[in-house]
Amino acid sequence: MKVGVVGVGRVGGAIAFALAREGDWDELVLVDAVKDLARAQAEDIRHGLRVSTQPVIRAGSIDDLSESEVVVLCAGQGRKPGMTRLDLLHANAGLVAELSREIAHAATTASLVVLTNPMDVMTTIAWRSTGWPRTRVLGSGTLLDSLRLRMILADRLKVPAVRVSATAIGEHGQRIVPVFSRARVEGRRLTLSPQEKEEITQRLREVSSRIVELKGGTEFGPAGTTADLIAALVGPRPRVVPCSVVLQGEYGVQDVAIGVPAVVGTRRVLALEEWPLSNDERAAFDEATRDLKAFAEDAAVLLQLVPKPLR
Repeated sequence: MKVGVVGVGRVGGAIAFALAREGDWDELVLVDAVKDLARAQAEDIRHGLRVSTQPVIRAGSIDDLSESEVVVLCAGQGRKPGMTRLDLLHANAGLVAELSREIAHAATTASLVVLTNPMDVMTTIAWRSTGWPRTRVLGSGTLLDSLRLRMILADRLKVPAVRVSATAIGEHGQRIVPVFSRARVEGRRLTLSPQEKEEITQRLREVSSRIVELKGGTEFGPAGTTADLIAALVGPRPRVVPCSVVLQGEYGVQDVAIGVPAVVGTRRVLALEEWPLSNDERAAFDEATRDLKAFAEDAAVLLQLVPKPLR
């Protein structure tokens, strides 16, 4: 199998390393506007692999992504302290649109996984730009947020994270929606007060900003969860994972990517699950979709993109 990573700076490089160590790949192609960086990352990754696990790892161009099963798009400006989503939208929208078109031309049968922020809006832009069906364009979405939620709950309850089941949906950002109604610890439902839920939600919203402020960006969390998402995506058995997918009527939303539980496998999104939500969760999710739709419309005007129907 073959996978490509476009944009191999801090986050993209960490993702490439995670894929090289954990994935069953025959070939890993690294693409970056700074060609020397791609070459250096490829060489450095090779030095970090087990001797028994040595896929072909090389720098290349967009054209070298042909016959890839999956392409990961990480290119663009990363979030810096003080940056807003609007700042990132203006910085990255044009680049994501252009690269998505080029990837679609070169890797005609691949699935595209988007990491560039603001990730949900960029997933919508990538879908519109490729002309691909939504089943082949997805964002890493709230998979990372869900893991963070599990860790927060585990720390709060003083139990191992493996005993906690919890999922977050909505926007990968300030409009994240923890689904407390489905959270479980050792199979038992959680009993949390409104104040406790608000405290946990606020902590979940702040964790990324705190990491960015202290070390300049996040890398290991996105790398690990993206490797998990791709493993599920290419796996032979369908798995339910939260990720950003363009909705076509689900949850009452049209033509906007947002984090929801998706059934993935065999290199595509196979189905979406519509979970029953509590009144508070539904209201928060609807607010997130309105917010993302406004940003997606701004991006469409900015890029003069016309929404394309599913095929």
